[in-house]
Amino acid sequence: MTPSHPFPARYDGTCAVECGSRIHPGDMVQYVEDQLVHNGCVPADEPEPRPVCGECFMEQAVNGACGCEGMP
Repeated sequence: MTPSHPFPARYDGTCAVECGSRIHPGDMVQYVEDQLVHNGCVPADEPEPRPVCGECFMEQAVNGACGCEGMP
């Protein structure tokens, strides 16, 4: 789910990311997965997992190399 657009909070609350700060009226906030968070506390998107080699079971590098290469 994509985050909502930032907007100023109207009420006190708690940041769902558990940043240690409470939300106060006027703080810039947004909804992420139906949870209210500070605008700067939005969790980063996780990168897509890379493919795993069927022989050495290591995650392949961006260029496609894996742990098998160079092994006898």
